[in-house]
Amino acid sequence: MLRSRYGCALFTIFLLVGALQAQQKQSKAAKAQSTRDVDPLALRVLQAVAQPVAQAQSFKLQALVSEEEVATDGQIVTFFHTVDIAVQRPDKVHLIFRGRGQRVDFYTANGTTTMYAPDTKLYTTVSTKPTIDEMVTNLMAKDVDVPVAPFLKSNFYDMAAKAITSGYVIGRVKLFDQDVHQLAFTAADSDWQLWVTGGDEPRFVRAEIVNKKLEGKPRTTIQFLNWDLNPTFSSGEFDFNKPPDAVQIGMLPAPGGK
Repeated sequence: MLRSRYGCALFTIFLLVGALQAQQKQSKAAKAQSTRDVDPLALRVLQAVAQPVAQAQSFKLQALVSEEEVATDGQIVTFFHTVDIAVQRPDKVHLIFRGRGQRVDFYTANGTTTMYAPDTKLYTTVSTKPTIDEMVTNLMAKDVDVPVAPFLKSNFYDMAAKAITSGYVIGRVKLFDQDVHQLAFTAADSDWQLWVTGGDEPRFVRAEIVNKKLEGKPRTTIQFLNWDLNPTFSSGEFDFNKPPDAVQIGMLPAPGGK
């Protein structure tokens, strides 16, 4: 009889613990839902501007990027670079980075990525994910800093809408001499603003990201220029043609050994 009562008591404790854990999970989910404050209009505008890029089978543009970095003495310094972007879904990307002293070409096609510095004739080739979306997700998971990368994904809107905890429309403003709509969002890892055009051809114009978790890089700003959602590419746009004097080097490991 003693064993039976002990067993019943132990079983009751397990039930109570299980019920308590389930209640805590529901409470956390309810709390997260209650703290989410997103204006539906902000989501509609975001979707309207993201959709044409997501549906485009190919596109090209230029991005002007400024990144703040914390120096060893704690001072914030700003670095600039430009990126020429060519994309052909589902798996081809050609990026040309100019800044910090030299040009770097970034080619991705058929699950292979090559980075080539024309000035030094150095290149490295690595295997990557087979699609652009998977490649970008992998880069983000490894904390590889390519600010324009999320905007290359076909599911940018879904990814952003899922992550944000608050969002609202600031309103129609002037960005220098251009009429744009200004949006503001918060997420667990960043606060970010977007300036976009409306009308028949909505486009991203500017993005500003305040990083909460990207150590040493407090703020990133991207200016989007010359969108073309129906470009004509040359036959070798996404192919790396190795010059005879180019030298292959190894890839440095990512921070944390990822």
